[in-house]
Amino acid sequence: MFAVSGRSGSGLRRRGGQTAIEYLLVTASLLFVFVMMYRALQFSVANQFKRGGMVIMKVYVETPL
Repeated sequence: MFAVSGRSGSGLRRRGGQTAIEYLLVTASLLFVFVMMYRALQFSVANQFKRGGMVIMKVYVETPL
């Protein structure tokens, strides 16, 4: 579990540094995932608005007053 060396405390400092790096890597990977999800949803919502607008315009053009 812990890296233990002859000096007291040096293993805990190394473990703390490893934990900090792991937190940074997890944070960066989660940020990447959420940015990709945001872009995918942004693209999807824009397409849905375009399709909805086309349906509205088609109904508007086909039904004369």
